[in-house]
Amino acid sequence: MIFDTEPQNWTELQDYVGQMFNECGFETEISKVVELVRGKKEIDVYTQDTKSEYKPTILVECKFWNKPISQETIHSFRTVVADFGANVGFIVSKNGFQKGSYEAAQKTNIKLVSLKELEYEYYSKWKQAMVEKYMPFADRLFPYWDYPGKMPEDGGTINFELQQLISAAYTPIRRIGPTDQMRDGFKRNYPMKLPVLDDDFNQVGELEINTDRQYFDFVEENKDRAFEQFKKLYRE
Repeated sequence: MIFDTEPQNWTELQDYVGQMFNECGFETEISKVVELVRGKKEIDVYTQDTKSEYKPTILVECKFWNKPISQETIHSFRTVVADFGANVGFIVSKNGFQKGSYEAAQKTNIKLVSLKELEYEYYSKWKQAMVEKYMPFADRLFPYWDYPGKMPEDGGTINFELQQLISAAYTPIRRIGPTDQMRDGFKRNYPMKLPVLDDDFNQVGELEINTDRQYFDFVEENKDRAFEQFKKLYRE
């Protein structure tokens, strides 16, 4: 799924939701004050999918309560969503919802979910957005490992085994490609084990990647380092 850890308090729950929508490429604000028919209201997470055809606006209420959410809370939030004119409203609950809450949300644009259920709903969009974000960095490395590949500008040779070792160390970046942008793209088999290299290309350890979150975190942390190490190998 999108997150490997669980939020420990209300602020973290709100931040997780905001981060997810932001990584999906949506325009997102946390604790946004919006204008309603009868005054103003602070929304936990406001987000809009500006890349889609009809650009839906989404309001999210985060409830880190130790008890299920009541139907009164649903009715209140439904009024907020309607007054603002949002397309969808999510209530994200730590401990579920009372039976009457589901009845209150029927035939409305309010969805009652846990954080994991929200992640599941947006998982595909999240993957595609992350691939789109990091594709330029994979393209930047492509000439260094694609056969027959580029040659050093000084006309000399490179150590092929070392080139393969560096390629292995940055496999997550190299493997991002056009097929990942397909609707059902980006499917990785975990665990994925990578050699860890120092600045002189010596292997100093091994890293294991087990989730998509760890995969993209690795790409974010190493996208520039990978490029610099390939440039160093090719004496650029």
